[in-house]
Amino acid sequence: MPKDHEWKTFSEWAKTYGDCIYFHILGQPIVILDSLAAAQDLLNQRSAIYSSRPSLVMAGDLTGFSRGLGLLPYSPRFLSLRRLIHKELTGNMLQKYWPLHEEESRILINKILLDPALFLDSIRHYSGSVILRVAYGYQTAPENDKFLVLAEQVMGAFSLASQPGAWTVDVIPWLRHLPSWIPGMKFKRTAAIWAKLHMQVVDAPFEWALTHQDSSLLVQPNFVSTILSHSPDALSEDDRDLLLWASASLFGGGADTTVAVLSTFFLAMALYPEVQAAAQAELAKVVPSGRLPQLSDRPSLPYIECVMREVLRWKPIAPLGLPHLLTKDDIYRDYDLPAGSIVMVNVWSILRDPLIFPDPEEFRPERFMNDKRALDTVACIFGFGRRACPGVHFAEASMFIAIATALSQCNISDPINSRGERVRNDVEYQTGTISHPEKFRCNITPRVKDGVLKEVSS
Repeated sequence: MPKDHEWKTFSEWAKTYGDCIYFHILGQPIVILDSLAAAQDLLNQRSAIYSSRPSLVMAGDLTGFSRGLGLLPYSPRFLSLRRLIHKELTGNMLQKYWPLHEEESRILINKILLDPALFLDSIRHYSGSVILRVAYGYQTAPENDKFLVLAEQVMGAFSLASQPGAWTVDVIPWLRHLPSWIPGMKFKRTAAIWAKLHMQVVDAPFEWALTHQDSSLLVQPNFVSTILSHSPDALSEDDRDLLLWASASLFGGGADTTVAVLSTFFLAMALYPEVQAAAQAELAKVVPSGRLPQLSDRPSLPYIECVMREVLRWKPIAPLGLPHLLTKDDIYRDYDLPAGSIVMVNVWSILRDPLIFPDPEEFRPERFMNDKRALDTVACIFGFGRRACPGVHFAEASMFIAIATALSQCNISDPINSRGERVRNDVEYQTGTISHPEKFRCNITPRVKDGVLKEVSS
């Protein structure tokens, strides 16, 4: 089992063994699906037996992430959590959050133009601030917000704790019962630290929301208040626990992923100035001079929509997604797949299929113009079957308006890595469930010299 950038190794294996690869580690069967067809055949068409999650001892049991939607096994509780989130973040319900997205995107660009060197910090603040407002009605402090500082640590812990093959205890579960002082048990001490941080992030903003329902500090609309308004009586202990973990799942599912997407967007614009120029030209035709982009402009900005899709494809935020668990023996293409198999999709490899995406290492938004096959393929970034992301349309709105506002107000160029070298399009991305680019800098200047910051911050 490779220890880092597993998706690249699995892609090489697929060239020899095909798009359905089986191996086992100490008796744990693992299946890697390296094509969209195989993933859809199993995770969509046979979702009844492919929709659970494996027991990830490090991330799930020891750190506590299995109580949230992402790692929760397929169960009545999973369905209840998913219904709660899906109802609030789909269809017409989304439009009530448009002003929030637009306001936060303008705050983001204002912060970036005031201090371009800290643009990555500003992106982290934006992604966390949007989710905290939507989930809890909490408005973050401009700097060093207590909840955001905690959340950033926890999201980094989740990415490491859930990394496939990184923890021996995931393969040999009984190791968790050994004393933490025994050599080799450092994982237990690490898990204890992460678990404490995790519960602080779960509990603290939720308690804040409950105690501020009648406060002027509470920002409306928000998820917790909406659910409470539909509950005329006091919440039962079970309903309270469900709301606690539904709101935590919103927070956990949206914060780090948006950071990865927008970081990649800035990198791509710096590397591909011709794409940036084409997107800005489209904005000039659609958005009147002196006005900032709005989400209502989105249908009239197809090229910028393609830019967002290409950001998701070019450097996928979750190269292997989250693992599925096969709960019943199955047969696929004459292969016997045993119950208990961990099933992972190599999203990174699928989004580099040269038959669908010629020259896949190049950043080419136009590849999505009027190409349904390409659009259907890139959708795999949001998962499959009954485990597909329930907040996908909300996430897209948040990403789109941030991208459009940045293109409207910024010129982005000259990417430089932490060693002061000019970055090329082969920049390394970090290992982990959520993959970020290595730290880089770029030159960000305002497109309009007079009055932009005042307008953006309004």
